[in-house]
Amino acid sequence: MKNCQDVEPLMAPYVDGEAAPPDRAAVEAHIGACDCCRDLVATERAAREVLLARRGDLRRCAPQALHARCAAHAAWMRGRRAVPAVIRWLPLSVAATLVIAVAGVFGLGLNHRVQAVAFQVTLDHVACKRFGHASTPIDGTSAEQRWLATHGWPVRVPASSAGSDLELRAVRRCAITDGRLAHLMYRWRGEPLSIYVLPDRAADASAERVERFSHDSIVWSQNGRTYVIVAQAPRRPDLDSVVQYVKDNVY
Repeated sequence: MKNCQDVEPLMAPYVDGEAAPPDRAAVEAHIGACDCCRDLVATERAAREVLLARRGDLRRCAPQALHARCAAHAAWMRGRRAVPAVIRWLPLSVAATLVIAVAGVFGLGLNHRVQAVAFQVTLDHVACKRFGHASTPIDGTSAEQRWLATHGWPVRVPASSAGSDLELRAVRRCAITDGRLAHLMYRWRGEPLSIYVLPDRAADASAERVERFSHDSIVWSQNGRTYVIVAQAPRRPDLDSVVQYVKDNVY
């Protein structure tokens, strides 16, 4: 059976119904046994459906730089005699970025920024959790220092907590947003949990819960930053204890 890295480039043609029969069989065998990749297929289908349903609005709302990029890509493709199906579609991260960039303009059911942010980071969480995190917990203070040195704005990183059964595994840039968000990766009771940090205020101080793609996102703003916690649904009341732990440790 193929592993997650082997299956990833087959996802888009599989969702689009253009995968060759052996590739389709390989994807179906893999997602039958891999919950993470099965979630990713569901999110990619959702992103594709939104893009197809709203493509006219996307064309009108997209910035000129994006129009130019797409035109250049189309010209390159016309110059190719045979283009593999796997590269004919934008990756999920790009598709999701396009959706979120214009979501507030033409109404995708994301009627304010909190819902848009929750949609966006849930896609990233689903994609990232398939590949796992570091095998051992890391130090939060060292992670803060590395982030500031690399990205130029400070992030408070809540440390691992035995009492909350929360282990810090990695701190990285959020790929979907080109690094505008910090992605703090944890294991919570043995399952992936993400905390995203935006460098500005995008929500009220009270925590708001949004459910997307069978995941719960809890969003709030504090001290000029916005925080989003993402974990697998069904929603668990004790996720509120993680929210409180984060609030207490980002000052």
